[in-house]
Amino acid sequence: MRNPFQILTVGLVMLGSFQAGADDGPANDAGVPWIHTTDDWGRPWGDACSDFYRRAGAQFELLARQGVPSGKAKFLVGVESPLQKVFMPKIWFKGAMDGVASLSAAKGEYEGFQLVVCPLAQSELGQTYFKWDPQAPFQPATVKIESVRIGALKLVAGGGEIGPEAFTVHRVGYIRTVQPQYPVELVGMWPDPLLPMEAFEVSNPNCQPLWIEVKIPRDAQAGDYEGEIAVVGPHEVRICVKLRVWNFALPETPSIVTMGWQEPQWAVADGRFETAKRILTPLLDHRLCPWHVGQRMSKNLEEHDKTLEWLFGRGVKMQAMSTNAPEAEYIEHLRKKDWLGRFICIPGDEPHEREYPEYKKRADEIRAKFPGLKIAMTEPPRPEARGLFDFWILEPSAQREEWVKQARARGEQVWWYLCQLPINDLYPGAIHRCPGVVVDRPAIDHRVIYWLAYKYGIDGVSFWAIAGWPAGWEKWPGEPWPVNERSKYPYSGQHNANGFLCYPYKDALIPSMRLKSLRDGMEDYDMLTMLAEIRSRHQTGGGKDAGGVMEEVERMLAIPAEVAVGLRYFNKDHAALTSAREKLAGMIEKTP
Repeated sequence: MRNPFQILTVGLVMLGSFQAGADDGPANDAGVPWIHTTDDWGRPWGDACSDFYRRAGAQFELLARQGVPSGKAKFLVGVESPLQKVFMPKIWFKGAMDGVASLSAAKGEYEGFQLVVCPLAQSELGQTYFKWDPQAPFQPATVKIESVRIGALKLVAGGGEIGPEAFTVHRVGYIRTVQPQYPVELVGMWPDPLLPMEAFEVSNPNCQPLWIEVKIPRDAQAGDYEGEIAVVGPHEVRICVKLRVWNFALPETPSIVTMGWQEPQWAVADGRFETAKRILTPLLDHRLCPWHVGQRMSKNLEEHDKTLEWLFGRGVKMQAMSTNAPEAEYIEHLRKKDWLGRFICIPGDEPHEREYPEYKKRADEIRAKFPGLKIAMTEPPRPEARGLFDFWILEPSAQREEWVKQARARGEQVWWYLCQLPINDLYPGAIHRCPGVVVDRPAIDHRVIYWLAYKYGIDGVSFWAIAGWPAGWEKWPGEPWPVNERSKYPYSGQHNANGFLCYPYKDALIPSMRLKSLRDGMEDYDMLTMLAEIRSRHQTGGGKDAGGVMEEVERMLAIPAEVAVGLRYFNKDHAALTSAREKLAGMIEKTP
C-alpha cells in the first residue's frame, strides 16, 4: 500500500502514474511497461538507464570521499539547471552527478539551480554503464530526506561571504496534464508548483527535485565564492556550490514588470492595503502584478492610495480599468494624485474588424470626457485600426513586426499579452511555435519571452490571467491539483495550466517554476537595458570603437541569432541562452 505521506510530499499530486511494484511490470498510463517506452527525448529505456548509471559512477566516487561507501548509498543527488524541467522517473533525469553546482549572478539578482534526489535500491548499486538490469530502478526503495543544510558561501580571494539566509529551498511539485492541441514532450505529470521545504519521502522509480535559490546581496563583493549544501537523509550528500558574483548590480527599480488579468480575488476582497500587500507580495517579489488592483479597491480611496503607492514603489508602471464608462469621481481622484498617466482604460476585448466603428465611438467618448486617459485594447496595431487606441496589447503569435514599428513611431505603446489562444484570424504562423507559458512547454519558452520583447522593442509584457485556477483548487494540496476544464473559447481545445502562474497555499500564494523562469527573463531584460545605457553613453561621448567592442555590443542588443532569430524560431537548447547571458554580463563589466 502506498504511503500517504509519500503522496503528499513527492509533488502532492497523483503519484499513481508511476507504480513501484515489480511483480506485474511497472507500466505507464497506457499500460505499457516502462522498459518498453522512451523518455521525453525519445531515448529507449536502455539508453536512459545506461546514461543514468554512467553519471551515477561519479557520485559513488564522491560519496566514498564523503565517507559513504558505494555499497551503503541510499540515494544520489544530481544537479540541474533551472531551465530544465525534471520529470518524475529518475532514469529520465539528465543532469550532472559530479556534486558541483556552478552559477553566476549580478548583485541584487536571484539565481537558482535544482538538486534532484534519486533513491537507490540495493540491486542498483552494482549497475554500470556496461552492465545493468532494466528492472533494477523498479525494485522497492524509499528514502526519507529530513532537511537541506546550507552553509555560507565564502569569497575565495578575500574575507567576504554570503550567508545561508540568502537562500530559499522549495520542493518541486507536479500537476497532471491532458492531451492538448499542440505538440508536447509528455502528457502526464509536469513539474510546476514550488512547495515549502519540509521532510519528505521519495520512492523508486521516481526522483524528487528541490529548487534552490539565492538572492545576491547588493553589498556583496564581486568575485568567486564557494560553499556547501548538504541533503540530509539516512546519510548526507554534500554538494559544492560555486558562485561567481559579477561586478555590477541590477537596478533597484526593475526595467520591466509583468502584468496580468484575473488576480486572486481574496487579495483585494476586503479592500484593505494590508491584505493586498500580504497576498500580493509573493507576486511582486517575482515582478508580477495584477492589472486591476486600483480599480478593484477604488471604493475605499484611503486604502486604495496606500496600495498604489506601494505598487508604484515596487516598480509597477501601469494599472488598468476595464470599462466602457469610467467613473468620473475616480478619474478626478487619479488626476489629483497625478496618477492618471499611469492608467489605461480597456473598453472591450479583441474586437473584430467589423466592430471598429463601435470601438472608435467608445474611445472618442472616453477621450472627450476624460482627457489624458489612455485608451488600450487587446488588439494588434493593424493599419486599419490606426488612431483607435493609444496602447496596443497583442498576443505575440499575432504580431507583425512592421505594424509594431509603425505604432511605436507614432508614439503609441505596444505590449504583449500571452493568452495562448487569442481570437484573431491573421496569424502569420503557428501559435505553438511562439514562446508561451502553458505548463507543458520547456522552461526556455518562458524565459526567452523577455529576450524577444527586447528584440522587438515591446514596452511591456502581460498575461491574460495570474490566478485563474481550475474548479476545485481550494481542495489542494490535500487532493491532487485539478485538471483544467476544457476552455470555453470556441474550438480552442485544452491548454494545460493556461490562466495561472501561481498556486494557493493555505492563505498565501506560492510561485510556479514558470514564474521563476519569467523573473529570470526579466532580470536578463535588466541587463540588456544596462548594456543599452552603456552604448548610449559611449555614443554621446563620441568614443571610438576600439577593438570592435561596440560592434559586439550592437550584436548583443539585437539579440544573437544563437538565442533567437524570431518569434517562431528560437533556440530550444537553454545552454545557448545561458552562454549569451554570460557574454552579456562580461560586456557590462568590461565596456567603459
